[in-house]
Amino acid sequence: MIRLVALGEPLVQLNAVTPGPLRYVNYFERHIAGSEANFCVAAVMAGASCGLIARVGDDEFGKAVLEYLRGRGVDVSRVRVDGGAPTGIYFVQRHYPVPGRSVLVYYRRGSAGSRLSPEDVDVQYVKSADAVHSTGITLAISESAREAVYLAFEHAARRTFDTNIRPALWPSPEAAREAVLRALRGGVEILFTDPDDTRIVLGVSDPDEAYRRYRELGVEVLVYKEGARGAYVFHDGGKYFRRAYAVPVEDPTGAGDAMAGYFAALYLSRTPPERALDLAAAASTLVVTVRGDNEAVPTPADAERLLSSL
Repeated sequence: MIRLVALGEPLVQLNAVTPGPLRYVNYFERHIAGSEANFCVAAVMAGASCGLIARVGDDEFGKAVLEYLRGRGVDVSRVRVDGGAPTGIYFVQRHYPVPGRSVLVYYRRGSAGSRLSPEDVDVQYVKSADAVHSTGITLAISESAREAVYLAFEHAARRTFDTNIRPALWPSPEAAREAVLRALRGGVEILFTDPDDTRIVLGVSDPDEAYRRYRELGVEVLVYKEGARGAYVFHDGGKYFRRAYAVPVEDPTGAGDAMAGYFAALYLSRTPPERALDLAAAASTLVVTVRGDNEAVPTPADAERLLSSL
């Protein structure tokens, strides 16, 4: 079994039960989310082992994060409980102002997760993993979290990374670009990104040109997500496109994380990249049909059933 480790902030998600502006929403569902937490759940569902390096608050939401992730098979032994800061939360506004899309409203400034630091990185734990994963979100939430990622990547046998640039978390696009490029130094086996992020990082958006440029930076496999259109996987000079499936969208939040965790687990377990992308696309498709970022991530058998039905 492939063993992965991810670094990032787990969050409590409060998802609006009804669509429309949050000012008129009276009921919310509580879910556990956060990009790297979602990645870990997806990787476990795809058949890998995955551990999370993170911090949560010493509060009820922190307990909920630990219990939920442990119950989903994620190793939370390296998640530190921080008594000096709360667990971060965010709200999901669905289908407004654009139907089929969600707006995320965060309350995470000064959270326990943002206090992730190099001292939280167990180097031996990192070295024992087959690959280490993180995202541009973790690079953005604090300087100490950014340095934790760089330290883990320095000791990782293999690295996977999702650019996941959230402009609201960065002082400028240039700051995001510099931090992401530093994360790519030393080589990344699998990079997950999209046209918007690539415009910031490289100044281009064409998928073929993006692959050429990322390959020069040491990226071996590029998963280039194009939203509702589909996704490419580039590897060994070739490419494969998997179109997206038309399904009812309840909430698209977490779809990219599901694709990343599923693809990384399968590809690193020697599944051909084309097949890994097909199954990862099935996982991300199911995620958007429900509220919550990771509850609908399928087993490979259920992903196969979806592919067969479509």
